[in-house]
Amino acid sequence: MKSYGKRIGAIIMATVMALSVTGCGGKDKKEGSFPQNFSKIGDAGRVAYVMKHATPDSLARFIIYGALGQVPGARIDTLAIATNYAYERLQGEALDKFGAEYETVVASLPLSDKMKVYALAGTEDPQGLGYRLGLEYVADIRDHNKQVEEIRKEIAEFRKACGNDTDTYRRFMVGFRTVLRVDSGKDLPRGVYDAFINE
Repeated sequence: MKSYGKRIGAIIMATVMALSVTGCGGKDKKEGSFPQNFSKIGDAGRVAYVMKHATPDSLARFIIYGALGQVPGARIDTLAIATNYAYERLQGEALDKFGAEYETVVASLPLSDKMKVYALAGTEDPQGLGYRLGLEYVADIRDHNKQVEEIRKEIAEFRKACGNDTDTYRRFMVGFRTVLRVDSGKDLPRGVYDAFINE
């Protein structure tokens, strides 16, 4: 988790540094080099600015991390507006790069952040959100070779992020256990199945 957090931090800083090359000057270093009116131009204006000054993959990261409040000096208030603005204006290879990076970043987010992004996007049925996260989590465990203690920590953080929304957490666990049962004995360490299949 620590290395993952460092990787996200590096990506965010790379995005901010890419924007700083454009020389908007006069801003506090901690806030990146965005125009002085950046906080007042709305999501469409912010996306339009980044679209002009950064690559499509950087734009995808900016939108997602901005919506999560993780871009210093910038924010995305409505994820759906920002994302639709980009999809409607990018074309060809640029659109392909944006879409691929957007999906990759969302897929790689920690459970709690992924839940926030799905909820902010407004495209996910609230009742199905927990199930989807649970179903997808086994692939995330496999892709990142996660061990039992790391999985326990992420699930605990996810439960905390759910707060009073116990239904989403319960549905997540149902989806997660369902995939483990279907997948049981395939390619994850036996300890993962044993630890969570009946939890």
